Amino acid sequence: MMGYNYMMGGSGGTMMFFAWTTYLLVTVLLVLGIAALWKYINRK
Repeated sequence: MMGYNYMMGGSGGTMMFFAWTTYLLVTVLLVLGIAALWKYINRK
């Protein structure tokens, strides 16, 4: 349990930062994918 408590307390900010970065990255990729799909559909 020491490791878990350390991660929650000591590296809490870092974990949140990585979580937000991943979330933003996924959102950007999703938007780009939809935009590319939209262009592909409209081109046909």
